[in-house]
Amino acid sequence: MASTKFVRDTLTKWNLSKFIQNFEDEEINEEGFLLLTEKNIEQLIPKMGPRTIFTKKHKELVKKQQTLSNDDENIQVATSSLASIIKIMPSTSMEPLSPVKRRVDMDDVTNQPKKKKYCTASGSTVSLDSTKKTVKKIMQSVRSKINDRPSTKLTDFLRGKIEMLEKNRKEIVGVFGRTGAGKSYLINTILDEPNLLPSGSQGACTSVMIQVEANMTDEQYIAEIEFITVQDWRDELLPLISSCESEEDEDKKKPNVNDEDLEKIKALYGEDGYKKDIEELMAKKHFNKIPEFYSSRKKLVRCDKAEELSEKITSFTRSDTESATFKQQYWPLVKCITIKVPNSKELLEHVVLVDLPGSGDCNRSRDEMWKSFVGKCSSVWIVSDIARATSEKETWDILESTVSLFGPGGECRSIKFICTKTDAIENNQNDDAHARILNRNEFTKKKVVVKFNKQKEIKKHFSCGEDFFQVFTVSSAEYRNGRNLGEEETEIPHLQEFLRNLNDHHTRTSDYLTGVYGILSLIQGAKKSHMTNSKEELCKVLEKRLKNELQTLDQFMEKAYMEFEEQLSEGVKKSDETWEELINKVIKPRKTTGSAFHSVLKSLCKNDGIHKPKNKNKREKNSNELLASTMRLCTDKVFTRFFPNDKCGPIRAQIEKFTLATNSLVGEHQSMSLHLIFLRTEERNLKSKLICDLLERKKQIYCSLSKSIKDSMHASYERAAAHKGKGSLNRMKVELHQHVQNGNIFQKAKDDMLDSLTKLKEHILKQLKFELQKSIEISFKTPDYAFLPDITEDYIKIKKLMSEFSSVPVTPTLDSTSKSSAFQTQSVQIDSSLYTHYIRKFNYRQQCPQAGLFQCGLTGLMFKMTGMGEVIYKMKQWDMDLLGSMTPAGPLFSINCPVVQQLHLPHCMCDVDDDTLSVAHIKNDTLEIVKPVKTTSTHVVVDITHNSLVGLIRHGVSLLPVKGQVLLFLQPQGDATQKATLNVFLLPKNVPIHEVKHQQKGSILIETSSECTLTPTGEYSLSYQLVTTNPVYLKSQQFDVDYMAIVQPTFQVYLDHISDAQNMSLSLFDTESNVEKVWGCVVQTDL
Repeated sequence: MASTKFVRDTLTKWNLSKFIQNFEDEEINEEGFLLLTEKNIEQLIPKMGPRTIFTKKHKELVKKQQTLSNDDENIQVATSSLASIIKIMPSTSMEPLSPVKRRVDMDDVTNQPKKKKYCTASGSTVSLDSTKKTVKKIMQSVRSKINDRPSTKLTDFLRGKIEMLEKNRKEIVGVFGRTGAGKSYLINTILDEPNLLPSGSQGACTSVMIQVEANMTDEQYIAEIEFITVQDWRDELLPLISSCESEEDEDKKKPNVNDEDLEKIKALYGEDGYKKDIEELMAKKHFNKIPEFYSSRKKLVRCDKAEELSEKITSFTRSDTESATFKQQYWPLVKCITIKVPNSKELLEHVVLVDLPGSGDCNRSRDEMWKSFVGKCSSVWIVSDIARATSEKETWDILESTVSLFGPGGECRSIKFICTKTDAIENNQNDDAHARILNRNEFTKKKVVVKFNKQKEIKKHFSCGEDFFQVFTVSSAEYRNGRNLGEEETEIPHLQEFLRNLNDHHTRTSDYLTGVYGILSLIQGAKKSHMTNSKEELCKVLEKRLKNELQTLDQFMEKAYMEFEEQLSEGVKKSDETWEELINKVIKPRKTTGSAFHSVLKSLCKNDGIHKPKNKNKREKNSNELLASTMRLCTDKVFTRFFPNDKCGPIRAQIEKFTLATNSLVGEHQSMSLHLIFLRTEERNLKSKLICDLLERKKQIYCSLSKSIKDSMHASYERAAAHKGKGSLNRMKVELHQHVQNGNIFQKAKDDMLDSLTKLKEHILKQLKFELQKSIEISFKTPDYAFLPDITEDYIKIKKLMSEFSSVPVTPTLDSTSKSSAFQTQSVQIDSSLYTHYIRKFNYRQQCPQAGLFQCGLTGLMFKMTGMGEVIYKMKQWDMDLLGSMTPAGPLFSINCPVVQQLHLPHCMCDVDDDTLSVAHIKNDTLEIVKPVKTTSTHVVVDITHNSLVGLIRHGVSLLPVKGQVLLFLQPQGDATQKATLNVFLLPKNVPIHEVKHQQKGSILIETSSECTLTPTGEYSLSYQLVTTNPVYLKSQQFDVDYMAIVQPTFQVYLDHISDAQNMSLSLFDTESNVEKVWGCVVQTDL
């Protein structure tokens, strides 16, 4: 609110208040106002007179703001908060399963403001926001300085790069389900907004597409309502009115239209609407309350509270057939509604939730938008009442009928099957409701997974790796009131967690920061260097590398082309053999004859081979897809291999491997290091863009077969649709039959798909060549450095932030303790743009911008990369039955990245000469024991050739001392009479601390010296002593080298009897070695 008020007040002060609406329509807040460019201003204020006044005052305001802002103070705040994240992240785990939960009266949920439970990492989010805000202020200053300079090739290039920084691609989550499955209620609960989307009224259901995203400008709830066009509505009404008029009953009490069409007319015009002619129905008086409809504008609704917005938009979102009195509803006119929710950036800043109907729409514009949304879904959520999860045909039909759109024709990476209303059980006082709910949940999950595994037509489009298909059993009601289930048991937090990971705020902030660092590196480097022989030599090296890399990529793409050509040729051959069977499925379907089929075939021909039944329970008929089906069968396998959604395919891997390897040139060209940093960030950004382009173009490639057939059949469809009168049905059939027989449509479809592949290759190669060549020329061949501003202070600030964002440094050293057969030098590349992002629920993501060796600062794992790539990995549970006589010697990791060549697994051995360590590769429940390449003082090095489960194992049990760690977690007590419990963990050194923190929900990690040496199976005792008391010795416990998924505290110290703050001394003793002290520390009891 305050942010938009600034814009209104400023424009009013400048006597330009008549333009306020233009600024509000574009959602320009204070930050956006200060970042306006000349192009933006021209669009907002078209006339030159007021625009000149605005431009002058705007420049003065921006300069004033820069003078007043204290960037140094902002940097201090941002870097210190970032450091705290990297040093020790707050616990982010879910609370343990428990039926015990806070009890909240439903009235309290509805009427009282409630803190958003999903904001469990608010500290880290605030820190990231502070960082991004600081960086944006710096870039605002840099942009202003560049805008004040003359237009040159270099300054224009920089302006373009700064504009590109603001572009943001959002992830789409499509929420599907039959009417009454509880989609709206589920979305409300996930967002902790109980009254956001209208839901739950008897006889009412959501009837339009609704997308929900974050309001990033102010604190209001906003709805943007987009209507279909006036002509679209007229075209939709005409056949309905014609059907009514054709009835013999002059009272028209039983019009010959289906219930859905009648419902649309009734909603907008009342019970007698179908009796009116088209001109009466299109009269403007019916649309007086929505003038935006006739003026082709979006309707904007703003409210301070969610329930207010919900009430105001109900008539635009929901059909209510049970209402006793007529109240005009406008949902038949709505194309889509966008709802913007304040304070939801942790889940929705980069994610959009879309409540989608299970099928398309008879209205063409709505249908095209529906298909567009489905094709852009990163994840598909299928929502079903748990009582009907496996038995309801409609739910599974939705999945089957849309899979080609979100699978090979889209970008879906995961499917979540969400069973709702799990709390709905019969009341029986003799039974335990909690146990009954959980038992049914577990049983249903297994049944749904079994059923999904039988869906071969769905599964063939995906690699179906781990976590691709997941089943959730949720209860929105229990999440809100907690009568029978703990919050975690409702599984709503799991879905929030998924959205949080998809939102990936950390990665987006890092990407923005990296882009800024690259731009400032170029400016700073250009200011400090002139055209020299060294530059010319470096240009030649880079241009040669660019040429070689492009040639390698070209050769690979040519191989892919040949594989597709082989399968397409087979598809053409088989289609030519079976074309008659295919066309007969269109023109002679079983169980369909006479006038009913005549209207279906006529509709199909009029709509280029597509017939959409008005009854949404019936499937769309698409003759183009049917005719392409044989070719699809031949190409599905090769298509899924080259263009998978749910893993990194070979074409994407080749893009990621493409590199100019600028890091290897820094040592020889130190004076050009800043230019090389810019090139590295440009290469990374370009490859990221090409990967997005790859997703879009692969959709076009997949759809090219049916599109080509539709184009080839177009003339035939038109001729067939023109046939009228007696015998027209047979004439239509003959027309289509002959065209398929003689039109050579399958060969043309093959040529069109191959042409799409060629265009993909040309696009990738052209973009890499043009953009990188341009960046090389700008960096080394453009003598416009004299026109550049001095941004030294800005560069230093950004560089400092980059160092805070980087991973734990790995120093290039010669390891004298290595067991390698030859003395080797290890070259370790550290990129300041590299970071490791901790994803809750035991997942980690490591982004590596080029080939080299990189280390994760949270787990100690190191990755030797053959090229740029993103490594996603997690800790898994060891299967002790599979290991047999072996024992774990480290965590078991699931690694997913095609460009990882070698792993460095952290060990905890004190004696590097211990030869009992090996590496376990586990794939498909098969154990392969691999001998390490070498063992250093900290890591075991192993080559890997495929994604698998990887971990250290030991032959037998070792009693040799190991490097250990003592971790202290303070666990607050719910009872006010108790103070807290101090949980003490004895663990091997190579157990990641964050894994333990993740499990200690609500506990505080006490930072202290943790390193010690422990002996497996040894007995240890913990003592604690206050200043005023004698030492207290806890019972001795055995130290086990344990790598189980869930760790338990070794000792617990209860602090409830300590009344005031005192220093408490903790000591750990080896009771088997004359009570030798192996570790100690002092902590404050008032924690």
